[in-house]
Amino acid sequence: MEKNMIGRYLRALRRRRGMSQQELAEELGVSKQTISNWEVGRKVPRMKAVEKMAGVFGVSKNSILAGLPVDPEDKDLSAGKVVDLNDNSLRLTYKGHQVPREYIEIIEKLMRCDIDDRRAQ
Repeated sequence: MEKNMIGRYLRALRRRRGMSQQELAEELGVSKQTISNWEVGRKVPRMKAVEKMAGVFGVSKNSILAGLPVDPEDKDLSAGKVVDLNDNSLRLTYKGHQVPREYIEIIEKLMRCDIDDRRAQ
């Protein structure tokens, strides 16, 4: 678990939501300084805080712990159309290239694992 990666991911998620550190702190029941410490990598959030953040941002706990990169061009998590991965009438692309069906199947497996993980909580 790399502290700086987690912090960068949290900052990006917070900014994409248009939240201040203070707003996120209030949502999680921690201080603004705690949020700042997480974002700069001085400290790592405890699991309870990770669980709350996952709910706030609509991401998995694992994505927070892994510090997944956030696409800077995607300014709003809730913007755009909702598309089901199983809708075969759509052509899914990534950076101008069609996403192969086997990649979509891998994504679906990952999503099922994440959904099962959330249900188990």
